[in-house]
Amino acid sequence: MSWGSVVVVALIVVLLGAILTSPLEEVPGAGRFAIVGERAPDFTLSGTQGTWSLRDHLGTPLIITFWTTWCAACKRDLDILAEFQRRYGGEYGVVGVCPEYWGQVPDVLRDHPVDFPVLYDPGERVTWEYERLEHTRYPFTVFVDGSGVVRCVWAYAFKDLAHLMDIMKRCGLIGG
Repeated sequence: MSWGSVVVVALIVVLLGAILTSPLEEVPGAGRFAIVGERAPDFTLSGTQGTWSLRDHLGTPLIITFWTTWCAACKRDLDILAEFQRRYGGEYGVVGVCPEYWGQVPDVLRDHPVDFPVLYDPGERVTWEYERLEHTRYPFTVFVDGSGVVRCVWAYAFKDLAHLMDIMKRCGLIGG
């Protein structure tokens, strides 16, 4: 094989890699989740710490994580968000929303304890208002700024706390 052929093959491999590996979205969820850039819909739900209303928590950036009991990635996210809450709870609010299998939530929280409220969304009304997709996926996390605007949506699991912090930076919720 000549050097010219090697160079052509290498360029093809690089180009295919660039095409098949999607670039990082500048703002996670923008373009896929209609709610990005909109005012977060107000809601009031009950859960592990009583009744919780979004309107009572505006003024502080919020992380709203939507999860369910059968989702292993969701449980890992709970652990990461619990660590985040321990470190940064004075600066940011965290709330979990579980739309199904509420009876299993105490068992999940026993194995994955959190200090933030976990709310029950019967009928998935709030979940749908935030996700607006035909098929709900879990986990998905909504990042709301202090003025109540949805800055971004992350519809995947977090790798670790550093990954969560990177997403928040890309959402504009922490300085860079």
